[in-house]
Amino acid sequence: MKKILKNLHIYHWIITIAGIQIISQFPAFVEMVYAQNIYPVVAVVNRWFFQYFPISGGDILYIFGFSYFLFLIFQILKNFRHPLFYLSKMSYFLLQVVWVFYLSWGLNYFREPLAKRLHISEEKYTMSQLQSITDKMINQSNSLQLQLTKNDSIPVEIPYGIEHIIKKVPEGYSAIESIIDQKYTIPCEKSSLLSKPISYMGVSGYLNPFTGEAQINRVYPKIFLPDIASHEVAHQLGYAPEDEANFLGYLAASHNPDLYFQYSAYIDALYYCLIELRKADNDIYKEYINKVNKGILKNYHEAYQFSQSHQFPIDFSSTYDAYLKMNKQKSGIKSYNEMLSLLIAYELK
Repeated sequence: MKKILKNLHIYHWIITIAGIQIISQFPAFVEMVYAQNIYPVVAVVNRWFFQYFPISGGDILYIFGFSYFLFLIFQILKNFRHPLFYLSKMSYFLLQVVWVFYLSWGLNYFREPLAKRLHISEEKYTMSQLQSITDKMINQSNSLQLQLTKNDSIPVEIPYGIEHIIKKVPEGYSAIESIIDQKYTIPCEKSSLLSKPISYMGVSGYLNPFTGEAQINRVYPKIFLPDIASHEVAHQLGYAPEDEANFLGYLAASHNPDLYFQYSAYIDALYYCLIELRKADNDIYKEYINKVNKGILKNYHEAYQFSQSHQFPIDFSSTYDAYLKMNKQKSGIKSYNEMLSLLIAYELK
């Protein structure tokens, strides 16, 4: 039995899991030691190195890692009477992945809340506050849509490609660096090599925690990519929770001098506002949806059609929900919507 426990690295797993749980209880320590001192160095070194790769080094790493994992599963099934050797290899491989994940980026899940660092109160907003911020998002979105198309019924289309979108993302973070007291240096965002398959997983962008590269789904409706790309940079800067990355992505894109970035930010924030209104009072939701320009609704419909044409039998959202909850994000996948608490608190300030 001891030999089996040793080969499967059970003791190492116990130490690892216990260590992560203990560290997660000390956000001030994580903030001071890891988030403010260790991670910034790791992140800059990673981005500096991988910026020279013409394609996503992280995606290549994912492909090789997933292929090796499938190889081990195949070997275990092939040698099902004596699987211990390959089970040991799989355990060691996964243990290394967990350690590298948390040391290279994952500990950011346990740092102090963004609200505390921005000195804002993240209390639950009232219905009147939600309506007020929705009115603002509608006014800004309608104004930009009309400015960009000259017709309130025409959807906005970005006239340049994804590479140009990626190049313009840092401009938004330069505009807000005094707000978040942080600079974004050595940009490293790339279009994902896995854009087609991740579309069926409902993924529009992601950060590779092992290489520090931000990946953008190049086949996703382009009008949403400026906000998505800005969201992923927030992850690069060490903001792991999705509500915080959503808020900072909005803040950076809405402060970007490019009007298409501003439009992308405002219609995304408006989308979350409308979702919450519909949950709270469907009659009020209908009243507000009628205020939105038809061109904006057509942009939303474009995203809806994309998601409907990329359905997959397996529900990957439940897996991601479990992953977020495991990393102290109590609301799981619903935490994306919680950016409204930060947005309203910031506006009130």
